[in-house]
Amino acid sequence: MKVTKLTTDRLRVPLPKPVRVSLTTPTAAQPDAVELILVHLETDAGVTGLGFVYVLGAGGAAVRSLIDTELSPVVQREDARDTDRLFARAEARFRAVGFAGLAARAYSAIDIALWDAKAQAAGVPLAKLLGGVRPGAAFVVSDAATLGRDAAESLKVAKPFLKQGAVGIRVEIGAGGDVQADAERVREIQDGLGEDGWMAVTADSRFDLSTALALTHFFEDVGVDVFEDPIPSADAIGYDKLARLAEVPLAIGANLDSRDAFFKVIRDGIIRTVRPDVCRLGGITPLLKVAAVAEAYHVAVSPVRLPEVGVHLACGLASVPHVDSVSWFKDVFTGGLKIESGKMIPGAEPGLGLSIDEGVAAKWRIV
Repeated sequence: MKVTKLTTDRLRVPLPKPVRVSLTTPTAAQPDAVELILVHLETDAGVTGLGFVYVLGAGGAAVRSLIDTELSPVVQREDARDTDRLFARAEARFRAVGFAGLAARAYSAIDIALWDAKAQAAGVPLAKLLGGVRPGAAFVVSDAATLGRDAAESLKVAKPFLKQGAVGIRVEIGAGGDVQADAERVREIQDGLGEDGWMAVTADSRFDLSTALALTHFFEDVGVDVFEDPIPSADAIGYDKLARLAEVPLAIGANLDSRDAFFKVIRDGIIRTVRPDVCRLGGITPLLKVAAVAEAYHVAVSPVRLPEVGVHLACGLASVPHVDSVSWFKDVFTGGLKIESGKMIPGAEPGLGLSIDEGVAAKWRIV
């Protein structure tokens, strides 16, 4: 099943209003849209694959250019089922300058397309190909309590998903510089959820150790279930101190760029949940390596955003307990995931089960 053709498309998808999406630099201008780079892969067996990667802020044109000029040759005339070998080739191509960053993000779209084609060739949904451990997965509302939304608005946006069965909500904090306001917002959202509501608080590495520690004590009283990326991921000593002093479980990984970084965090034994980003890591192939090591160490894996892929990971792998419910691309894709009986379920079609709404794509296409 040789790859015969690979084409790309670039869309500018408007983000819901009002919303400020977290970026690494809290003072950076917040985007009103997210760029979606699509990869369409064809093979000599008539099997096709659809891949995609999102870009917040600058970089969409560079990602597409890398796919078209540098990474497309990696997979051309190669067997689309050889995902491990092709990922190694992509890494090797960028060894001199480093694979992490734009190259990894660009290759993630190709890798997702390869896995889509691989599952289609097998005639099964991707979740089944990955292991098929459960028919449906728990899901968390992850784009309601974003930066810039107060507690009342966050709960209003989350309410329809909670009624559908979402187990809880992810709350973003830390960009405004007012820790007291962050704490009060968390308390108000928790009160709105009630005692049985699950809550994760994510800080995108914005706090120093002393502030994060003070917040963990507050979160213990409020009933927060997990504190994600409270301090910079490189601060291993800080995370060790937090893990020893805080009762709230910690998660880390939204900003980690490599498998080795995850392996170290997992083997250190102080974190109970890791948060890999399939786009940042370079696709499904490296994320599966992280998930395998995490399972061996009894660490949960909670993939960042992209539920169109995340639902297959959660239903295919034992170490992935739930899916981020993010509705950014609900108008772009048809088919795929659905919510039934309080669970997020992958489509029954082979592969990812996704198609592009061409009318929507034409409206948002960047030429």
